[in-house]
Parts: sequence; C-alpha cells; structure tokens
Amino acid sequence: MTPEELHSAILAAHEATDGARLVELYAAAADLSEKQGDRDATCFFLTQAYVFALETGHERIEELHLRLKDYGRDE
Repeated sequence: MTPEELHSAILAAHEATDGARLVELYAAAADLSEKQGDRDATCFFLTQAYVFALETGHERIEELHLRLKDYGRDE
C-alpha cells in the first residue's frame, strides 16, 4: 500500500469508526515509517495503533506495547 493509499484508508476507517481496522492501518504506517528510518513517525503511528488496540481489545496490544518500549516510548 502506498503512503497515499494508507492515508486514505486511515481517514476512511476513522470515518467508519472501525477501531480494529485502525490498529492494522496505523501499525502498517509504523512499519512503513520504520523502513524509511523515521523514528518519530514510527513511534507516532505505533502509539495510535496501541491506543486503538487498547480501546478495542485487539490481539496486538502486547506486540505494539513491546515495540513502543523498544523505542523507549513507554515504561
């Protein structure tokens, strides 16, 4: 998915209030930012994914939390 497609998909998921989809999309955005070497963007997107994971009880809560910890952004 291109960054533009990802952005559009995130906006659509917000409009649809699809929290589970937002977890996946923000995680994908974090992965893309990580590949580009943008630490701040990666952590921003990971945080968004983590918040939506917490809100929805998503299965990726622990994984996202660990990634944030690895970046020194939590505990």
